[in-house]
Amino acid sequence: MIMVKRILHILLLTTFIVLSAGCTHNDGDIGDMFGRWKVESLRADGGDQPLYDEDVLVYCWSFQGDLVWIQTLHPHHDFMNVKGMWSRHDDILSLDFSFTGDDGDPFYRPPSSLHLVSDGVTDLNIESLTSSEMHVWYVSDLDGVRYDYYLKKYY
Repeated sequence: MIMVKRILHILLLTTFIVLSAGCTHNDGDIGDMFGRWKVESLRADGGDQPLYDEDVLVYCWSFQGDLVWIQTLHPHHDFMNVKGMWSRHDDILSLDFSFTGDDGDPFYRPPSSLHLVSDGVTDLNIESLTSSEMHVWYVSDLDGVRYDYYLKKYY
C-alpha cells in the first residue's frame, strides 16, 4: 500500500511539472521576434527624434503569433495598447494597422510620434535582428524621410 501511494505521488508530481511547463507561444514558435521590445531610439534621416518626455515613459512592441501590440506607458500606471498584425518575409517586417473595431480607432492606430503608417501597412527593412536587439527602418511615402528604429528586448 505504501508503494502504491509513493507511485501515485510521483505520477501526480510528474503530471504537474509537465503541465506547468506548457507552451507560452501562441500559434507556434516565431523565433527571435517573440516577446516585448522597448523602442530605445528613433532616428529620422540620421537625426535623433524625441520619444520620451513627462507624458510618455516608454513604447513597447510585443509580438506573439501574428499579432503585434504597441503599448505606450504613461506616468501613474496609465497605458494605451494598439493592436495590429505582423508578418515577416525574408528581411521585411510588415506591421499592419489597417483594422478598425467596435472599441474605436485609437486602439488600432500607432502613436503618431513613431511615424508608422497609421491606417495601413508599414514595411520595415530588418537591418539587424538578434534575440535581444533589433534595428529596422523604412522610408516614409508621406515625407520621404528614412526612419530607423532601435529596439531592445525586455523579455
